[in-house]
This record gives sequence, structure tokens and C-alpha cells, in this order.
Amino acid sequence: MNRFLCEPDGLTLNTSAAYRFSETLSYISLHTLPIIALATNSLILLLVLTNSQLNRSSFSVYVKSMAISDTLVLVFKLLSFKNKTSVIFYSPTMCSALVFLRDACVLLSVWTIVLITVERALVVIFPIHIKKFVSECRARVLIILIALMSMIFSSRVLLIPIDVSSEQKKRCHPVADWQNYRQINAAITEFSYCFIPLSIVIIGNCITLYTVKRAIFQRHQVLTNYVYHQKRPLQTNENQLVLMLFIVTLMFMVYFLPFTITSSISRWGLPFGFCFTQKHFEHYLITRSIFEFLKDLNFCTNFIIYCISGRRFRYAFFSLVHCRRNRLFSSLRSSKSTKQRTEQLLQQNIVKLDDINAKPTFEGSHI
Repeated sequence: MNRFLCEPDGLTLNTSAAYRFSETLSYISLHTLPIIALATNSLILLLVLTNSQLNRSSFSVYVKSMAISDTLVLVFKLLSFKNKTSVIFYSPTMCSALVFLRDACVLLSVWTIVLITVERALVVIFPIHIKKFVSECRARVLIILIALMSMIFSSRVLLIPIDVSSEQKKRCHPVADWQNYRQINAAITEFSYCFIPLSIVIIGNCITLYTVKRAIFQRHQVLTNYVYHQKRPLQTNENQLVLMLFIVTLMFMVYFLPFTITSSISRWGLPFGFCFTQKHFEHYLITRSIFEFLKDLNFCTNFIIYCISGRRFRYAFFSLVHCRRNRLFSSLRSSKSTKQRTEQLLQQNIVKLDDINAKPTFEGSHI
């Protein structure tokens, strides 16, 4: 990054507020977001697995795949950071292995969104042939294929040798001859999980929105008022689909696109030969830290998106909370009733013992 500075030798960041802000935000992202992702994605899996209506569709397969892959992305990122900075745990082999696993999980998560978008678009465009496109078994096969392709595509990282010489002070640093390959590989990976999927998601959602709106307009023109009132539940489902696709596309753009652009600037520099000054570089450092935090936040917010845009998912969540609350209250009531019964039995036993002690014994009556 120093080669893109106007004064490479005059840059001092260790004591600046921008550097401290970047370090603090990075620490929060590394240590807090994996816990949030583990909690929210575990809740998603629990809701899907315990609800029969949610667990018998192709969408449930995609949701479970994203929940698992999103959690693993942040976990592998944390392990990679610990491998680079920990004094006790360090392995040059794990440097490439953890990056490979993290990239594979990112690709699986992103391309699962692409599968959801393409499936919804085909269902809306060809509603008569819905059984040809929507199937739980077909969704499983597609997820397995995407996972295998992600692992094969990300295996290029394993080819990069790590510099383990005594002169190299940085951990997980590649050999000097492979640094250009590492930059090209990172750029290819960013295109594969940002620009290409984002283009497909935007085009697919635009086609879906256009088709849905055209169908609603034609229905308004053809159907009578009575039939229109009868079709309102169907229109509500269509509006929920439009809302969900809009939120997913918007969140994907907000989370991934800014970070990819700032990451490309750090790799290839500013366009038209511009360079960073001390002040501008501090602003860039803060901006990149925020965008990286947003990118990692993408793997924690799916539960909120599902609750906002999905009526069935929201109903399943409230049903689960209500069921757990009823079980808790019933267990408390049963424990209280058991305690009361125990106290009553103890009081009865005490009364019986007092009666027995009050009666004279055989020897005492003879005496």
C-alpha cells in the first residue's frame, strides 16, 4: 500500500485516531460477530428443523446451507487471525488451509443467494412448470454441486507457498515470487463472490419484479371487483416475495460492493495516477474498516431479514417462543404443585407421628 502514497516515507499511522479506530473495529468484527453469527444462525436452523412447513421446501435447503456457511466464514476468519498473531498456535500449513476454507464458505453463501434468485425468477416467469424448477431433492443436488465447485475454485490458494525463512518476520507471508499471483488470485476471488453474483442477482430480481408487477396490473384490468377481493391473499404473497427479493438484493449490494471496491483500491491503487496523502489515507483507512465490518455483518443478519420479509418464518419464530414459554410455565407450575404435595404429605406424616406418640404403649398400659 505504501507504493500508492504521495510521501511513502512520511506516513505515520500507529499513533493516529484512524489507526486506533480501525484496530478497534477489526477486533470487534473478529471476536464479536462470530458469536452473533453462531447464535442467530443456530436459531435459524432450529426454526427450520422444528417447523414442518419450513423444512419441506427447496427454500429450507438454501436457508440451512447459508446458515452453516455464514457461521463457518467468521469462524475460519477468527482462526486465521489467531494463527497469524498467537504466540503458541502457529502453523504455516494452516495459513493457506484456513484461507481456502474461508473463501470456499464465502462462495457457497453468495452463490446460494444466486440459486434462490434464479429459482424465484423461473417460478414467477413459468408458474405452470413450477414442479420442474422447485424441488427439495434438486435443491440439495445444486447445493452439493456449488459446494464442490467452491472448494475446487478456492483450492488455488493452496498452491501459494508460505515463506518460512528466518529472515521473514511476518507470519503467513507468501514467497516473494508468488506475491503477484496472490494479488491476481485475490482479485479473481472477489469477482467470483461479488461482481458476477451481484450482476446475476440484480438482473434476476429485476426480471422477477417486472413479471410480478405486470401480472398484478393485468389482473387489475381483467378481474372484477368481487374476484379481486378473493385474490387478495395471493397478492399479499406476491408482495412479500417482492419485498424479500428487494431486501436481499439491497443488503447484498450494501455489504459486499463497497468493500470490494476499497479492497481493489488497496491492491491496484487509485485510478488516473492519483496518490494518497497522509490525511486522505487516514480517511480511506476508516472507510475501509467500516466497509469490511459491513461485509462481515452480512453473515449475521439473515435472521433479521427472514423475520422482516417472511411471514411464515416470523410466525414460526413466534410459535417457537410461545411454545418454549408455555413449557417453562408448565414446568414451574408442576414444580410448585409437586412442592405443595410434598409439603402436604409431610404435614400429614407429622400429624400421624404425633397421634402415634400420644397413644399409650402395651407395656405402659400394663404398668
